[in-house]
Amino acid sequence: MGIVSAWGNPVLRGDLRARSGSRKIWIFQASYLGILGALVFLGLPPELSRFSASSETSLYVAVVWVQVALVTYGASACLVQEIAVEGEKGPVDLVYAPFSPGTIVVGKSLASLLTIVFWLLLGAPLLALTIAIRQIPLVALLPVAALIAAVAWGIAQVGLLYSILFEAEFSRILIHWGTLIAVFVVTALLPFPYQSLNPILAATAAAHGMLPGATGVYAVVGIASALWARRRLGRIAVG
Repeated sequence: MGIVSAWGNPVLRGDLRARSGSRKIWIFQASYLGILGALVFLGLPPELSRFSASSETSLYVAVVWVQVALVTYGASACLVQEIAVEGEKGPVDLVYAPFSPGTIVVGKSLASLLTIVFWLLLGAPLLALTIAIRQIPLVALLPVAALIAAVAWGIAQVGLLYSILFEAEFSRILIHWGTLIAVFVVTALLPFPYQSLNPILAATAAAHGMLPGATGVYAVVGIASALWARRRLGRIAVG
């Protein structure tokens, strides 16, 4: 029932329809696969039998690093409207349509999550190739997928909030990039216990089979941002 109810969300259906036919999204997806494919192709040696353990690990982890960075950027850029998807309306525009703030936020949040899952599935064969050489069980991909999905969705919800709080496009893009720098760079400079919040360091742990605590942290950030976005939209609607 829950899945049927969610699919009945008009904002979700509209955003998925717009993204599936968007030239910009197709270009991003092609670039995403191209970067991952080039990394895997250049990392594989001519003779796989001479593939050292250190090279195997570094290639696998490097692919995970690139994937978490690209998926997080793409998901948040869509919701902050840095990547302006043709036919996809922003949350403030939708609040003047016959949609409640809750419908808007839930629809956009689910559309973002499904997009992230789709991108993970697109990149899964390339990531699986890097671990197949080491004969690692495919189940090892689960913590990686969970970590990337949580980070990307959490930051995307922050982007959704920015799209409501900041009217000027320049301001949204500026603070969006400031957030990405804070998340991917500044967190690595924090004291030891907090460095685990860095998506790159967390992705490294996930690549080795552990589910880092950052997974839950970014999920909570996403939920909190979505709730704040709903509250802000409600004020705009009554104002």
